[in-house]
Parts: sequence; C-alpha cells; structure tokens
Amino acid sequence: MKFIISLLLISFQFSAFAQSKEHAGNYEFFMGNNDSHFLKDKLTLNPNGTFLFKSESYLEERMERHRLQYGKGTWRSEKRLIFLKVEDSDVDATHELNLNNTRLRFDTKSPRDKTNRDIKTSVRVIDSEIRWLKGRTLIKDANTKPIINEEACCSSVWQVHSYLHGKWKNNNKPSNEYHYSFKDEKGSFDAYKKTENGTLEPINNNTAQVRILKTENGYEIEQIF
Repeated sequence: MKFIISLLLISFQFSAFAQSKEHAGNYEFFMGNNDSHFLKDKLTLNPNGTFLFKSESYLEERMERHRLQYGKGTWRSEKRLIFLKVEDSDVDATHELNLNNTRLRFDTKSPRDKTNRDIKTSVRVIDSEIRWLKGRTLIKDANTKPIINEEACCSSVWQVHSYLHGKWKNNNKPSNEYHYSFKDEKGSFDAYKKTENGTLEPINNNTAQVRILKTENGYEIEQIF
C-alpha cells in the first residue's frame, strides 16, 4: 500500500511540474504607435510558482506621461486555466497592483494541428478585479511591436478608463489641463486653466460626472451632469 501511494504522489508531482513548465514564461501585451504613445503589460510566470506583473504606459498628451505599476504573488494552473493569488504581504509601495483572483486561459497550438496556421502561445485574462485588465491577451515570448493604431486604443470600456485616467493637456490650448478619474462605471472630469503665476484655476465650478459609452464608431464620453 505504501508503495502504491508513493507512486501516486510521484506521478502527481511530475504532472504538476510538467504543467508548470509548459505555462511558465514571459507573456506580453502591447498597444500603441511608437515609443511616445503606448500601453504595455508583461506577466512573468516563474517555474517556482511565483509571478511578477508590470504595467507600463506612456501617453504624450497626459500630464503624468510615464506610468509604471507592478504586482506580484503566486500562481497555479489547472489544465488550461491559470489562477493568480496575492497575499497581503505581496502588496507594498512598489507592488501596488493587487491581482488576487485573476484568472487566465492558456492557449497554444495543439500538437495534433498539422496545418500552417500561426497560433501563438498566449494567456487571456478572463476574470480580474482590475477591470481594465480583463479581456487582454498576452503573447508568450513576444517581440512587442506596435500592432494597432491610436484610434483603436481600447477593446473594452474598462480599458478606456485606464487610458483616460490621469491628467491631460490640450495641444490647442496649452494653458488648459483636463483631469479624468474613474471608479467603477462612472468617472469625474475637471477642467483647469493655468494662471500667470503657475497655479491651476477650475474653469467650471462643479466637477462633471462622466461615463464611457460604446458606439458603432468606437467609444464616446457622455457627461451625466
């Protein structure tokens, strides 16, 4: 009986290791036009069961042009699903993104597929508490290059939130600044004008409430009140 149990344990450990080895690696998402206008995510699944996530964006029009965010924790896999787990100790001043309960689906070309189809190994975020991350596909060992133009910046409302969140300048009116902040489904919008002494004065007395609508032509900002 002990011999049989030992064999079962060895078999289970080997299966888990093989699965981790297949899924482990670097996965990247890139969207943008050039080095001065892009969104990029990188997920590293280490063979020891830990992960590191890096989200980087550079948007020329945004006042806070360059933004870096990190997250870390542990991961496990069940067949084609990958689960991320984050403990309280994993979140700190540097690793502020909490990817706990994030689920990804692993996809790769089947060995039985003998066609010439180019199916890249990837993971797709199917569920996450970080809403702008949901729906993104990260390619394994990708040589990240711009793949879509600026007008097609986002594929979901939550990604539009991530894109807009922050401070923006108006190229036509350099003295004006626009501040967007999003939480849940709604956001706020404030417009400011820079005075001669460098301070910002609100153009409108009240903060506008806005939301993002998906239309046939893309996404639009609707002012609620």
